[in-house]
Amino acid sequence: MNNAIKVACFVIMYCASVGAQTTPAKETPAKVIEEEVFKFVERMPLFPGCNDMKMADTEKTQCSKDKLISYIIGKLKYPEDARKNKVQGDVVVQFVVEKDGSVSNVKVVKDICTGCGEAVATAINSMNSLPEKWTPGNQRNRPVRVLYTLPVKFQIDR
Repeated sequence: MNNAIKVACFVIMYCASVGAQTTPAKETPAKVIEEEVFKFVERMPLFPGCNDMKMADTEKTQCSKDKLISYIIGKLKYPEDARKNKVQGDVVVQFVVEKDGSVSNVKVVKDICTGCGEAVATAINSMNSLPEKWTPGNQRNRPVRVLYTLPVKFQIDR
């Protein structure tokens, strides 16, 4: 990646509190829980390489954020047209971490055009070719599908 280009990622992991839930207080049938996509879960998914470490859950969460950001920065290519035209700004992508640890439903929800959104989506989709998958999120001691929102800032240093 060109040193003149700085790409910063910030992960919004939607975990305001460890016990936050999206399900109603009444008991929800297990089948519904299995297919629902959660925004808040008791245990958020972890990027590969963080779950097996002997550390507190908060440290594992931070490890996951750090590794995800490093991975995206390493895979992301600033589109040539965007660089030529000095296009800068924020792209926001959402994706689902599935119960098996794979990534699906990658969707660009905010784009700055010139291929930046597509570049981020390509980087996210490439996680499925990693040798190790995400550790899935858990709700009520079951693996569940979890929605992630990832804003990525495209910025050209002067």
